[in-house]
Amino acid sequence: MNAVNMNWLTSSEGESLMHHFYVNSSKKRRFYGILERPPLSSSVEEVTYKIFMIGRSGVGKTSIVARLAGTTDLNSNYCETNGIKKTNVFWPVKIWDKVVLFKLQFWDTSEFSIKKYSHILPACRDKTDAICCVFSFDDITSFNDVPYLMNTMSAIKEKPATIVIGTKFKPWSSSTVQDIQVKEFEEKWKLKVIKIDANKSSPKNETIHCSYQLNEICNILWNRDKEYLSKQLGQV
Repeated sequence: MNAVNMNWLTSSEGESLMHHFYVNSSKKRRFYGILERPPLSSSVEEVTYKIFMIGRSGVGKTSIVARLAGTTDLNSNYCETNGIKKTNVFWPVKIWDKVVLFKLQFWDTSEFSIKKYSHILPACRDKTDAICCVFSFDDITSFNDVPYLMNTMSAIKEKPATIVIGTKFKPWSSSTVQDIQVKEFEEKWKLKVIKIDANKSSPKNETIHCSYQLNEICNILWNRDKEYLSKQLGQV
């Protein structure tokens, strides 16, 4: 079920709000600190979600977050995350007839950090709203790991939503992970795999380049909490 209007950002209302998220007339996304938020009307409801990124080293967890935050492209040089990296991504969506500002808090770490520091995994799991399992279309092992990763996180008491993202997707050529395997996974687990294209993002259409992925993430989170958000937005 899509509560989020996936095409709203291309409307005049959506376009009029998006300039708050960019530096002046440039195409560079604006960075907001811990206590900051986009200067939207006070009538715009804000909801916050903690998303824990998990997956094999090198599949692109950190690059995904950077791409969704508008700070860099997916093909940045690889460097394993040390400790915990927390990134806030603000994203406006239209649900029914209301604009809602999602504050997505991405928590990113590495297998090395989890093994080295005992506090890392408990901190990332604590009060998590969504688990984001990441695999690479070029690495079949990382894809096969996804069900195991989902099961290891199933004991979290908050019952987080599950998000699955596949990186390095090449629609123009074959990949190690084939389309039929992805479809079988989606049918079995009743989950939609969010694909991240291997192409570099263009500053000219940066919003369009990540809007589908961010809208899908917001929609998954809404479906997890639709009863609560329905009451919050006065749509009982």
